Amino acid sequence: MNNEIRVMLCDDSAIMRRLIRTALELEPSMTVVCEAKHGRDAIDQLDQTNPDIVVMDIEMPVMDGVEAVREIRRLGRTLPVIMFSSLTSRGAEASLDAIAAGATDFATKPTGAGHIQKALDSLRRDLVPKLMQWTAGKRADSMAAACNAEPTTTFPTRDAEGSNRSVAAIAIGVSTGGPQALSKLLSGLPQDFPTPILIVQHMPPVFTGLLAERLSSQTGHCVREAADGDRLTPGTVLIAPGDYHMVASRERDGVHVRLNQEPPENSCRPSVNPLFCSLANCFGDQSLGIVLTGMGQDGTRGAKALKACGARVYVQDQESSIVWGMPGQVANSGFADRVLPLDQIASQILRVAGSGVRQPLAASTS
Repeated sequence: MNNEIRVMLCDDSAIMRRLIRTALELEPSMTVVCEAKHGRDAIDQLDQTNPDIVVMDIEMPVMDGVEAVREIRRLGRTLPVIMFSSLTSRGAEASLDAIAAGATDFATKPTGAGHIQKALDSLRRDLVPKLMQWTAGKRADSMAAACNAEPTTTFPTRDAEGSNRSVAAIAIGVSTGGPQALSKLLSGLPQDFPTPILIVQHMPPVFTGLLAERLSSQTGHCVREAADGDRLTPGTVLIAPGDYHMVASRERDGVHVRLNQEPPENSCRPSVNPLFCSLANCFGDQSLGIVLTGMGQDGTRGAKALKACGARVYVQDQESSIVWGMPGQVANSGFADRVLPLDQIASQILRVAGSGVRQPLAASTS
């Protein structure tokens, strides 16, 4: 079948391989073309089996998943590799290592694999959609963003270089490819950058805290996972914890971060939309929303709210994005003031917010 998706499974657990195979066999378009017991076994079978995508365990004998990814990329193979790890600090750390080594994305293993139906439901909910999305390719994802964009009001762009409008707070939404994109963007901002930055990265619990630690180490900024009640102060860089929406809330003594577990949006919690909408409410046209690489359309509703109050919205361009789903949807919906390569976003932020506002949480005048 021309449209079949050829999948390689690489996991040292026969039970896990059987579970994944069973879940994939429920999808008419998916075919498991081989099973490998460790990274070396997977690499040895690549040419013979010619998979479209690889599901790769982390901890395996002979060659672990991180080393296998490095070797696959060293051989010049560009096929997607989805890391499949446990929801533990060790698994999260290794998954981020694999992403840095060239892995495409990650999914977390189902807990309680002894409950077969629950495990299958988890795989079909979390892993299978990633395989479908990645084998559709970046071009198809971008085309979908353009084709699915609903007709919307086009808001006038107010991003003049000479604008006197200050930026009181910045919100960033990102998904696939986020760790590298965030590291590059934050590295381009000076260490004394005064404007608070709030980040929604689509990641599960445990992963977000480790990501914050890594970004602190890589960029020199004090990045940490948000806690409910954190106050926004100059230089604050907070990441929404996995499984919690993060919003800004104006209170008597300033603006604070509030966390909640309201229903997911666009199948995401945290979602970009609640954060963007809360910035629009707190800061009006002194907000700046940024949408970086990622699948899907999370952030579009929030970008609409930001534009409705006169705020700026920037998105990463297609060429520098790992996937142009999220930023493409915002751009094609008419909500982006600027569509920029990743390496130009920090400099654009500095043009409009570089001098900062030393008391950035004053009431909006919009």
